[in-house]
Formats: sequence, structure tokens, C-alpha cells
Amino acid sequence: MSFTVKDALEMEIFQKCRLLAGESGQDNELHWVNILEILDDLSHIEPGEFLITTAHGFNVQDKNMQRSMFELFSSRKLAAIAIQTGHYIEEIPASFIRFAEDYDIPLIEIPPDISFKSITRSLMNELIRHNKTTGKAAEQDNNTVLLESQLVEMKQLWNSLLASELPESLHVELERYGIKSTNPIQLLELSIARSREQTESQEITGVNILAQAEKTLAKILMQRHINFLIGSYEKHVILLIQSNQLQQASQNEPFYGWDPAFGHQLLNELSLLFPGYEILIGSSNIRNNIGELTAACYEAGKALHAAKLGLPDGSGLVLYNNLGFYRLIMDTKNIETLKALYFETIAPVLDYDQKNRGSLLETLKVYLNHFNIKKASEDMFVHRHTMRYRLKQIKFLTGYDPLVPADSAQLNLGLHIYYYLEKRNLIE
Repeated sequence: MSFTVKDALEMEIFQKCRLLAGESGQDNELHWVNILEILDDLSHIEPGEFLITTAHGFNVQDKNMQRSMFELFSSRKLAAIAIQTGHYIEEIPASFIRFAEDYDIPLIEIPPDISFKSITRSLMNELIRHNKTTGKAAEQDNNTVLLESQLVEMKQLWNSLLASELPESLHVELERYGIKSTNPIQLLELSIARSREQTESQEITGVNILAQAEKTLAKILMQRHINFLIGSYEKHVILLIQSNQLQQASQNEPFYGWDPAFGHQLLNELSLLFPGYEILIGSSNIRNNIGELTAACYEAGKALHAAKLGLPDGSGLVLYNNLGFYRLIMDTKNIETLKALYFETIAPVLDYDQKNRGSLLETLKVYLNHFNIKKASEDMFVHRHTMRYRLKQIKFLTGYDPLVPADSAQLNLGLHIYYYLEKRNLIE
């Protein structure tokens, strides 16, 4: 017996939701839950998907675009679409409701007080439970076994790549997964661990969480038709990806490989599917070919380490190319060298602020973001003369003048060293 849209709508989590259109499509069978914050790239919609979105950036006036969207949904046999209102759109436009009705696609309104996490978790759990208790279980188990077998083979190839002095010599094995040894690659290293706020009810029990994450990643990438190889290293998942867009990328326009926003979409989707777990991803730069695998591994590892420290900006996804000063700082083996630079530059400023309840450190940080007194003073809501006076105080305390480029670079480096040492609890 199939698990349908009607079955889903009868779940407790959907009791506050409204079916706005497409009632005749309630018998559509559900196979997977797809989460899209932005309704932009819909080319990867698969049959039987239950699409959940906030419709960020959705054009409520463009009826032609809406019609085209439902034509695509219909051709791809989308099971249903659920839109959360109250965040990016206040209400679902009448035209969108009419098209849903015309194409017999259930359209569900999710109120703003119900989280994506709770709906996704409930729906996925019910799908898994249903597959285990129906005739679909055998088919599901066969697919799972096939996927697990493929992942084992991928990991064996990954280990061979790491052990080989010439990874490109394994080009035949790589091409089994659509990966060409001469084309650009990008490497992602992923960690998944219980978050501090995780409750017992949120914890996923009875499974190897890394193995579950690997299978989920594989399914997501297969849905998007992205060539990939999955490996593992020190309880981390390694993801080697390759796509045509990598060849079009330049170092001046870094992005997450296949799509400027997909790295964040991947992180968001994993976070929703693994509630109560912290997902962190470190990404290498785009490397020219498989021969640069060692460099890619190094970069992805450094980027993940920065993500674990909450650097450079607390994001769960860090690209090596965006580490800036931290690339130099993290490679410095002698911590005493870093401490010496910190005490020479930032420590006197911190000491002054603590003794006088001042804001010199914040002043320095804002000024270094702009290198412009007028803009910095506007950001801090102070007069330009006040900004100049504070910068002179910093020069007096440190010997470095923020208005002199060479000195400001030294202070900027010291500021980044301070953040790094603080994150590692290496300073008082």
C-alpha cells in the first residue's frame, strides 16, 4: 500500500496546515521530501517528491512564470508542494492556487509557527516507518543495500586514490562514477556531531549517524545529477564532486562548485534531516584535476577546522579561499609567535577597554572593515572627531597607526590572531 499525500495530511503535524488546491491529487504517492528555500532551480525535481519551501524571492505577479512552474511540476510528477507563509510571502497568490488546481497538484499552506524541521522530521520518519511495514519494504531494502554496496566501493576507490602517488592513474575506476581525471574537482569535508542543545527525543538512535549522512548525501547528489565520490577520514565524510560548472569557475569568482548557493542548500537540507546534530562543512578551492587531490584534501581539512572554531564568521560552511589571514595563522606551528603578535597589537587595546569600559577594540574592528573614517564613524554613530581621537589612542597604546597602511595590516593580523587564540581558549 502506497504512502500518499492524503496520508501525510492526516498526520498530526499537518493539522494546522491548509490544503488550498489540488484535492484530486491527494492520491499522489510520496517517495522523498525536498526542501528548497528559493524556488529557482527546479530542474532536479523527481517523481513522488513532497516539495517544502518558503518561496523566498517568489514573484507573486508573474503568472507566466507560475504557469511554467506547474507545467514542470506536472511533467516531473511532483507529489505536492507546501509553502510556508508569514516569512517571505504573506499569502499564496490566487493565480498560484488556480494553477495548482488546474494541474491537480496538492498545494498546502504551512503557517509561520510550524518549523520546517518539525514537518521534515515527521514526514521522513513516517515514510521510513511506512516502507518498513508495507510491501515497499523489500524494494526499499534492496535499494538501500545497492546504495550501501556502491558506497563501500566508493570508499575503496577513495582509499586507493589517497594511497596512490599518481591518482590520475585510476582514471578508469573514476569514470565508473562519471569523474574525469583531467577535469576540475572540488573536495568537501563534513562533520556531524550531537549539538549541545540536542534533546534525547531528537537523537537519531539505532543507526550509525555517519553512515546515515553518507546515504543521505548520496541521494541528494543523485537527485541533482552531480558526479561524486564519497570517502571518509577521521570520522568525517569526504565528498569529491565534479560538474561542468567547475570548469567555468575562476579563482576570482569562488563558489561552492556546482552552484553559488548549493553549498548552503546542502548544509540546510542536512540540518533539517538530522535535527539535533551540528553539521559543518569545509570546502577546498576548485582544483585543476585529480592530480591535485592532496592539495584539495589539505584545503578542505583546514576549512573544516576553521568551521569548528567558528571562523571566519561563524558559518557552518567555510570555503578555504575565504579564510584570509586564518590561512596564515592556522599554518603557524609556534603558538608563542602568535601570542607575541597578539600582545604587541591587540592586548593593550583590550586592557584599556576593560579598565576604562572603552570601545577601542570595536572602533578598530569597524575602521578596518572600511578603512574610511567617515563610514566607520557612521557605522558606530559617533562623530568623525571622536573616531579620529580613538584611532590616535590605539596608536598611542600599540605604536601602530591605523591610518598607515602597513600599520593597519599589522593591527588587522593581530585582530585575527586574537579571534583565533580566543576560540582555542589560549588567552586569558
